[in-house]
Formats: sequence, structure tokens, C-alpha cells
Amino acid sequence: MKKRDIFKLLFLSATMALCSCNDFLDELPDNRAELDSAEKINKLLVSAYPSRSYVIMCEFASDNNDDAGEANHPGSGVGSRLYHNSYWMDMNEAENDSNINTWQAYYNCIGVANTALQAIEDLGTPVQLLPAKGEALLCRAYAHFCLTMLYCLPYHPEKASEYLGITYLDAPETTLNPTYVRDNLEYVYEHIAADIEAGIPLISDDNYSVPKYHFNRAAACAFASRFYLYYMKWDKVVKYANEVLGVNPASLMCDWEQVSQLLWDGQTRCRAYIDTSKKHNLMMIPLVSNAGNCFFAWSGTANRFPHNNRVCKCETFRAKRPMGGPFDLWKKNASFDLYRHAPFQWEDNITNKVYMPKWYPYWEVTDAVTGVGIGRSVLVAFTTNETILNRAEAYIHLKEYDKAVDDMEIWAESIYKVGQQGVEPLTRERINEVYGDPTSSLYIEEYTTEKPTSRKPLHPHGFEIEPGEQENMIQCLLFCRRLETLGDGLRWGDVKRYGIVVDRFDDTNYIDDTTTGWTVSATLGEKDLRRAFQIPIEVTSSGGIVRNPRNEDEPGHAFIQ
Repeated sequence: MKKRDIFKLLFLSATMALCSCNDFLDELPDNRAELDSAEKINKLLVSAYPSRSYVIMCEFASDNNDDAGEANHPGSGVGSRLYHNSYWMDMNEAENDSNINTWQAYYNCIGVANTALQAIEDLGTPVQLLPAKGEALLCRAYAHFCLTMLYCLPYHPEKASEYLGITYLDAPETTLNPTYVRDNLEYVYEHIAADIEAGIPLISDDNYSVPKYHFNRAAACAFASRFYLYYMKWDKVVKYANEVLGVNPASLMCDWEQVSQLLWDGQTRCRAYIDTSKKHNLMMIPLVSNAGNCFFAWSGTANRFPHNNRVCKCETFRAKRPMGGPFDLWKKNASFDLYRHAPFQWEDNITNKVYMPKWYPYWEVTDAVTGVGIGRSVLVAFTTNETILNRAEAYIHLKEYDKAVDDMEIWAESIYKVGQQGVEPLTRERINEVYGDPTSSLYIEEYTTEKPTSRKPLHPHGFEIEPGEQENMIQCLLFCRRLETLGDGLRWGDVKRYGIVVDRFDDTNYIDDTTTGWTVSATLGEKDLRRAFQIPIEVTSSGGIVRNPRNEDEPGHAFIQ
């Protein structure tokens, strides 16, 4: 199916579903009798993938983005307050990527998946529909998991039963205007795991004309590796990552060297990243979203709240790194000597953005006269690069450090020109020197607001990290993950899991040459309940779905203690 056709189908299904707060499942039960063939059920499942995403809210809430300042961008920049309010405030904006649209888009997927599953059961679960059943189960699990990323606290094995989850729906809605209640987080995670375990054995790539627009086998296992990382089931992270990566994971990494040879116009390289022929790309989801412009360096969208030179120089691409090489030399083009593909940078009097070319901005004009249209993007939902870092993190928790270093080095080889300009292979000895020997020139100091670095203090939630080598390994891993997932929204998950404090820097007066001129305008502490986004007011005002508490509401909350 062509990408444009998928865009249209997802948009139509989302438009039908996003009519009001409690009726996102009302349409489908009436149409269930029509689902009397494998062809119809498979077509329906195209709509079981979300038309919106967690990415924008999660990315802007994380420490990847700074505030360029109201003085430089009156009105919060390009008219949208969603980006501003993602900084841990209630989000009630009416736009494509709004809080309510995202909530409803995920529940629409769940409704579609449940309807397909019921139809399959009504048909007697014939063998030819088992792959569709697997896909529906994975779609249902994925949508619920994304909702927990947004609206729930991080999982804690001893406290999850006390944490609010979301409503886990495992059957089609059959009543009009139903009342929903929130399950606890432990219940939700248990059901996500059950759907994953039941669904993966049924997945068949032969069921799809273009597997990478669906939960193909590799994508399903990559999703499992991510979920079990959040669930702290380290052995299962390794198990499912192994299925994705095989015996030669280096051959499956993103070929940034090849991308760097393409036309230097930004969009060509972005299109290459989402190309279905690329081995690193495991699954793509077309979105009705402005994410493509938000995380595209050569776009002015969201230019008040970007990943900019301050973050880049102190904490990410330009910062001191465990694999070495020159740093803090952006304007001398050192990045071209270090990276197989240098990050895109746009800097002028208004915009200061630094991103890798991963998001292709697509604008569908609906009125040729006025230029009014709809922003569309393509989310690369799962990659081999992320999956190998999932496995590396699991190995660290299992204290299999040699295996973890091997995986991190494979990732580093796909990003850096290892062996050139002082960039050296990662080894256990080197990582322990970088994070454990203050006398070494390679040593990376711990982050402070006066001297920000990539090495953030960790307050892991639900697990422990031993001081010394294990913590050193985790610091290296988190640096790699931060670069790999920048612009994907997944840094927010790491911030939550590791209790990383987020300082919101105001860079109104930032001077790059001297690395000066920032102030801290706000801080999200490790025990701040705003780490769970607020449920859309349109949902809570209708009754049943309770709002997420805040520290002032429940000072005795289990998360705070």
C-alpha cells in the first residue's frame, strides 16, 4: 500500500473516532457484523496503528530541549503553546498533536484491535486469521504501552499496584456512553505482557504486502525488548533483542555513512531514513502530526524550544564523550571528522536547531489558495540501533559487562568514525576510566547546573545500580541512548526510569563561543508527580477517569516516599 493511501486511511479512521471523549468506540460495534472475511479484518487492522504519537509531548518534556526565551520568540514561537506546556503543565491545546487527540488516537487503535479480535473469534479463529490475531494483539499492547508512557509513573515492582494506570480495554465496547475507570499500573503491565506473549508467535510477515508498515516479526520483538526494559525483565529483553539482531548485528545498524553521500537538501536524507529497504528500520507509522517539522533542523517550527547548541555543546553531540575525540568544536566542523553523518544544524537570528535527519516533514495542502493543510510525518517506531542498546542495558543489569560493551561498541561504530580523530573503541577499561578516574583527561564530570554535562545523577526507580563499574556502564549506555533516540521521545522514558532531574534552561542570552548566558527557569525533580502527564480535561470532566495527582494534592503518595 502506498504511503499516501495509508495516510488517508489513518486520517479518515481517526476523524471518525475522535468525535467526543467517551464515544471513541461507538462506531465499530455496529459495523462488526460486516467483518466476515479475512480480507475485511486485515483491512480493518490498518487502522489499529495510531494517527498521533507520544513523541512531541515526551521529547519536549525531556532534557533534550531548551527554551530560547520569550524575548527572542514572542508568543512561544510559531503560535503553538503545546510545546511550551509540554514542560510539565496541563495541555489543553486544540491542534493535531494535542493531548486529547493523542489520547483518543491510541484508544481508537485499541477499539479497532478489539473489534478485529472479536470478529476473529466469531469466525472460529481459523488458521488463516492467526497472523491477523497476532497483529491485533500487538497493536493493542503497543497502544496501551504508549498511553502508560504518557499518563503513568514509571513502573516499580513493589509500588505499581499503588500507581494509577490507564483503562485497559480487552473487548469491544457494546454500550453507548460507557463509564471507564483506571486500572492500576501493575494490572496494565501484566496485560500488555500477556498480549505480547500471545501475539508474537502468531505474527507472519507473509500476511503483509509491505511488512514494515505493520507489526512484522522483527518489529514485534523490538517492541517486546523495549517493553520488558521498562518492566525490568532483563532476560526477556535479551531474548527478544536476540531475535531481532541475529548473529551479525553490526550488519543491521543504520548505515549513516551511506546516508551522508546523498543530496545535501535535508529531505532526501530524511526520506532515506524511513525507506522500507533500510535494515535498521523495523516499523513505520504514518502520523497526522507536526513532528516532522518539530524535529527537522531546517524548519522554524517549535524554534523556541529546540535541541539547540547549548544542549548539544554541553550534553550531546558536541559534548565530551566516552569514545573520545575532539569536542566543543562545532564551528570548526569537527563533527564531520567524528560522525559518519554529522547532525544537521540550522542557526540564524530566529532558529537554532540540531537534529539528525530522521523525520521527513510532509505538508498536505487542503486549500491551494490559502495554503492551509495538514501536517503529516512518519514515525520510525522501532530500529535495530535502539534494540541493540536495549540489550546492552539489560546485560548491564545482569552484570554481563563484556557483552554490554560489545553491543555499545557495535552501536558506536555505526555512528562514529572509530579510529579517526581520537575516537577510540569502547572497552570496559575505557568506560571505567571515563566515569571513574577524576585524574584522567577522559574523565566526564558529574552534571551541575553551573557546568552541565551528559553525566546526570541517577535515582533509579524500582531497581538499584551498584556504585563503580555498573554505574559507569549505565552512564555510558544512557549517553548512547540519548544520542540514538534524540527526537524520538524515548529520552523521556529514560528520564522517568532513572529518576533524572530535568532543568529547563532559558538560553535567551546564550553565547556559544564562551558557553555562557543561560539560566535555569524551572526544574522537574526526581519525585515530582508531573512525570505522569495530566489526563486530558475532556476525559476527566466527563466522569469516571480520575486525574493524575500532583505533589500538593498527595504529599504522601507512594511515588514520593
